[in-house]
Amino acid sequence: MNLSDWRKEYDKYKLSENAVDSCPFVQFKKWFDEAHREGVEEPNAMSIATCGKDMMPETRMVLLKEIDEQAFLFYTNYTSAKGTDLAENPNASLLFYWEKCQRQVRVKGTVTKGSREKAVAYFSSRPENSQFSAIASPQSQEIELDQLVKNLEQIINNPTQAKCPENWGGYYVHPLEIEFWQGQPGRLHDRIVYKKQGNNWIIKRLAP
Repeated sequence: MNLSDWRKEYDKYKLSENAVDSCPFVQFKKWFDEAHREGVEEPNAMSIATCGKDMMPETRMVLLKEIDEQAFLFYTNYTSAKGTDLAENPNASLLFYWEKCQRQVRVKGTVTKGSREKAVAYFSSRPENSQFSAIASPQSQEIELDQLVKNLEQIINNPTQAKCPENWGGYYVHPLEIEFWQGQPGRLHDRIVYKKQGNNWIIKRLAP
């Protein structure tokens, strides 16, 4: 399968280090809102890459559930593959890609667990089916389909047991670096990176 001739010209927006906000979180929220307005169905979908002590990187898609002035928050099973990686190496990289805007955002930083209280509150707000699935599934472990269905049926038949599992909760990704990428004609893409220096952010342009 030859893909050498597959290419798309990017020509929608420009990005300048003189035009971005001094705070990368403000800039992210601006781009996030624009992605939503342009019809990106899940602008909060992001790839997260982790690497445990085996030094083998793993990447998968998760959903961003909150952003404040210091971190990005997502939820998962703590005993999943990503949870195991983060227990061994509390560093991660995120990637948002918004095709309709011809933009991507890369985040690199350290990871900490969120509070149990916040996890319980968020878990309770999820649709019932999502709660049931999280309880029934021993995420990332080998399982027969029949057993998974059986686990789910047990929870459905005993909904009072549908409580936030002890091994389920949030992770905060605290950025050390955030890069904003804007596609440009001729592959001369704009890349503006914010790097954490003490309590400040240093803004630089990178070569495409």
